[in-house]
Amino acid sequence: MFGALVLLVAVPANAAPKNSGKNVDAIRAECFRQANEAAAAGGANMTSGATAARNSAGYSAYRDCARKNGIRP
Repeated sequence: MFGALVLLVAVPANAAPKNSGKNVDAIRAECFRQANEAAAAGGANMTSGATAARNSAGYSAYRDCARKNGIRP
């Protein structure tokens, strides 16, 4: 009975990306550095539980840094 309504949004070809003016590679490098620092702060204990905690800390630090800088993790 009712037809589907399709809404198309035109995006200009010259639209600036979200991170316009930012060096995304440099931001990612800094985020990886922070992630490595967070993982290293977990200690040198190599048990499986400690390894998982270090990985989790590093992953969280990377995502937080990426989010703060407006880049996709």
